[in-house]
Amino acid sequence: MLNTTLQVLFKDGTIADNSYQIIAEEGVVPQGDVVVTTAQLDQLAHVQGKKALYITVDDSPETHQFPLTELDAIFIEFAGFNDGRGYSFAALLRRQGYQGELRAVGDIFKDVLNYLKRSGFDTFVVKEGKDIHEAAAGLQDFTNPYQASTAVPQASYQTGA
Repeated sequence: MLNTTLQVLFKDGTIADNSYQIIAEEGVVPQGDVVVTTAQLDQLAHVQGKKALYITVDDSPETHQFPLTELDAIFIEFAGFNDGRGYSFAALLRRQGYQGELRAVGDIFKDVLNYLKRSGFDTFVVKEGKDIHEAAAGLQDFTNPYQASTAVPQASYQTGA
């Protein structure tokens, strides 16, 4: 599950403290910004601050209906490097019209950040034990992508730039 003490890396390279809290096992909704699981969606109405949803590989946007207009953020878990379903989930949510923050959590490190950004992610929680400042510097590794994506509607070869 989510480690709420880790810092958050934004796609522009800035770093901030995480403001979201999780609901404890006893079901008490904390004050402030809260992230709920799909099993806790009924608690969303009790959240006073920003509302976020935590989805795993079992919560595909293709097979689940989420209250997208009620959410400020959606956290998408990457359980392992070899599982790319989170990229597809992000693209699906963007195609479904979700405009809020998409946050990648789990097995996140420098080498995958540009792919995540191109898939529609706005923020990243870098895997514990990895250097968040090194990861932030890696966001500038690729400046002119060849293909269009959710992050780049028209690539440079298409514009003649």
